[in-house]
Amino acid sequence: MRLQFRTVLAALAFTVLAAGSVSAKSAKFAGTTVAVVVDEKTYAKIPQEVDSYVESVGNSFRKGVLVVDKWFNPDSIRACLYNMYKNNNLEGAVFIGDIPVPMVRDAQHFTTAFKMNQKQDMKDSSVPSDRFYDDFDLKFKFIKQDEDRKLYFYYSLLADGAQEIGCDIYSSRIKAPEGEDKYRLVADFLKKAAAAKQEQKSMGKLLHFAGHGYNSESMNARVDEAVAFAEHFQFLNGNDAHLEYIDFTFDRYVKTRLMAAVADKELDLAMLHHHGAEDTQYLNGAPIVSDPKGWIDLARNYFRSKMDSAKDKEAARERFMKNYDVPASWLEDYNDPKRVYEDSLHAASMDIVISDLAGYESGAKVVILDACYNGAFNNDDYIAAHYIFNPGNTIVVKGNTVNTLQDTWTTELIGLFNWGICAGNWAKGQMTLESHLFGDPTFGFVAQNIPQEFAGKKGFNIDEIIASRKNDVKFWREVLYSPVEDELACDYKALAIKMLHNNNAISSAELLDIQKNSSSKVLRLESFNTNRKIADANFPKAIIMGLGDDYELTQRLAAMYAGKNFSAELLPAVVAAYMDPMTSARVLFQVKGNLGGYDMSALMAEFNRQNQARPYWEGKEIFERNLGYIRNSGNSFQKDIASIMDGTMSLKEQRSFARGRRNKCEPAAVAPIVHMIKTSDNQELRLIAIEALGWYEFSSVKGDVIAQCEELYKVEKDEAAKAELLKTINRLK
Repeated sequence: MRLQFRTVLAALAFTVLAAGSVSAKSAKFAGTTVAVVVDEKTYAKIPQEVDSYVESVGNSFRKGVLVVDKWFNPDSIRACLYNMYKNNNLEGAVFIGDIPVPMVRDAQHFTTAFKMNQKQDMKDSSVPSDRFYDDFDLKFKFIKQDEDRKLYFYYSLLADGAQEIGCDIYSSRIKAPEGEDKYRLVADFLKKAAAAKQEQKSMGKLLHFAGHGYNSESMNARVDEAVAFAEHFQFLNGNDAHLEYIDFTFDRYVKTRLMAAVADKELDLAMLHHHGAEDTQYLNGAPIVSDPKGWIDLARNYFRSKMDSAKDKEAARERFMKNYDVPASWLEDYNDPKRVYEDSLHAASMDIVISDLAGYESGAKVVILDACYNGAFNNDDYIAAHYIFNPGNTIVVKGNTVNTLQDTWTTELIGLFNWGICAGNWAKGQMTLESHLFGDPTFGFVAQNIPQEFAGKKGFNIDEIIASRKNDVKFWREVLYSPVEDELACDYKALAIKMLHNNNAISSAELLDIQKNSSSKVLRLESFNTNRKIADANFPKAIIMGLGDDYELTQRLAAMYAGKNFSAELLPAVVAAYMDPMTSARVLFQVKGNLGGYDMSALMAEFNRQNQARPYWEGKEIFERNLGYIRNSGNSFQKDIASIMDGTMSLKEQRSFARGRRNKCEPAAVAPIVHMIKTSDNQELRLIAIEALGWYEFSSVKGDVIAQCEELYKVEKDEAAKAELLKTINRLK
């Protein structure tokens, strides 16, 4: 049976927009629904394909529901979805065609890396995000519809709603590139997605790609992720399974190798770590060469590109010859047609661009683009679209609409694909403001490797379990503490941790115990990752334990959050990581970047103490030089604080200082930021300073920041500042 929603009451829309947080409890489980939301024109063009896809979404406990968007208004769509969530056990939503794009503002604390001044063009400084549609605890204020791009609707995140993302449903986009054939592309994909439901198989082949410049090109990071896959995917321990690995260094230009590998029709999942743009997958840096001619060719190519972009060619020529002692002949052929052609071939060989994907058939069923902007569906064309809108096997892609942080756990719960989870339920708990699915979120693989203790007599359906047991604390505790070995059920037990946390039924002390005693690197990381969301007095202990873990990603995230917590308790472990010659490149990157937030005298004392016990591996001279850099950085930071407090720092510099706390939440910066709020008569600076305090959610001084913000809130007269204070308080609490 197919339901068609044609209208929505204005009163319903008002109810949703006025609602606060919604209860996590649902009605008695009687199956779920998935809303397939399609715009009127697309439905009129391809009704049969849409109807067939809606029917294919259904199974023994789930049914598809057609929602034709006659409103072209995000508020009305959200109201309809919320009504279905409350009354029809809505599990997820699929947006087909030209469904309005919410452009979210004042919510950069939901992104991992996007930090743009919102004074810039709203098209660029807003984040395209379907969290507007799938997280009902968030509250928004409508700003306007874009005058030029009618699909864009701008919204501001309100202070009195939730200040963290916790998707109530999953969502996905099926939006083809603009062009004459976009409706045919959508129709073909819907037929492919519906057919895939009849051809589901278990997993057997995975691909892991590491691109230039990603995670500091740390081999420890890359090897450890591949090793962790053996825990995530138990089938990899069999004879017929395959985990393929490609590094950008394998070839002078790795593009053709990677495209051929992803085209493999037997490939189930491709995890692609690289940098990106809406129209580019950046794969290579300068090719690695081992002969003098190759070195010279690369150098000449570099200088030709600089000459070509220079406004004053003669000045650039003189500067390069003086600074780099290069011959004039290297700088004279930058506009030679032959050289221009050769350089264009070189540039085209480095990366995958949209034109490379014309006629390409991707074979991997699931593709994860761990890159910036590849999923920017607000554009007329974007990379992620070309992986689903082709005749190949790809059914679902995960990508990002803006830039994204490299140091994230992109493979969290990924092993549940092997247990039959659909892509939407896998992604739902890991979403940031910028991350999105493309294609069919109800796609999944046939479950395998389920331990008998979990399989049960009636079989095992993890999507149904997630829907029917989401608030069953007793059930999830039984899963977590099942006698099944942690390595054999690490992702299912990790899911249990997330479910218990969602129900406020697991403590930081309990998570510490799991992190300390579990034999599974995946389960230890899940415990740490959940403890950071609690971020109470036990968090420094979790960080210290994480820094000593044997899983590089746990070490790396522990190092990153050490630079947000800054408890004095962390100093010995942080310095030990700095001093250890076995610390990997990306972990060391995080440790070095955050040393300035500690008390400088205590930091120097700890460095000297550890150096006496075990002299620094690079030698005394470099040790002293490195300490000099750290001292200089600390002295500069203290001078900034002093100039804020004595009123000598310029307004521009104060803005920069406050914005900088988004990435560095030093405890010593709290007092000068509060001073700005109390003493400045510049509203913009005060709002920036208040917002900066909201980034102290993982800090050892979080409680003090909350107390100071609450005192400021009591006496604040300015409505904008009062709202920003409320947002900060809610974030920290």
